[in-house]
Amino acid sequence: MDPSDRELLQRLAGGDREALAPLMERHYRRLYRIVVSYVRDPEEALDGVQETFVKAYCHAARWDGQAEVGAWLTRIAVNEAIDRYRRRRRHAVSFEPLADNAPPARGDDPDRTLRRREDAERLDQALLTLPERQRAVFVLRHHEEMTLDEIGRTLGLRMGTVKSCLHRAVRHLRERLGGRG
Repeated sequence: MDPSDRELLQRLAGGDREALAPLMERHYRRLYRIVVSYVRDPEEALDGVQETFVKAYCHAARWDGQAEVGAWLTRIAVNEAIDRYRRRRRHAVSFEPLADNAPPARGDDPDRTLRRREDAERLDQALLTLPERQRAVFVLRHHEEMTLDEIGRTLGLRMGTVKSCLHRAVRHLRERLGGRG
């Protein structure tokens, strides 16, 4: 039987480097989705997830043995994404939308495909205007489909704060997108 995440992190905290690989295999895709939906740059997201696991390795001894490993890793990933976003914004790097670049499916209306792509680009731009906490809550709720309780535990926020951030984020996005969406 495979060791649990909790067992792996305990081993990692004890200096067992071999415990990192199974943790990465289990959580890499999910953390990548979170980071890329935040920073909107696939290469930057890859670097961010790698750095997340480096930090997890270096700080495994700080992990509270009662906390969920997935939530702990998610918090590290969100913080890493925020840091990367701030650095990018300071350096005024151009933004590449995370729109679907796949060719339209057979039978898809080209105008509809174009409208969907434009809407995705508008949403990407609007997400960048959200305050960091609101963006983190929105991304975890709508991209990762986490419950409000899971978001609160992951980000260390009270339920009321999570609800408030989500409500404000949705309201801001609706205003920004002209009431659509």
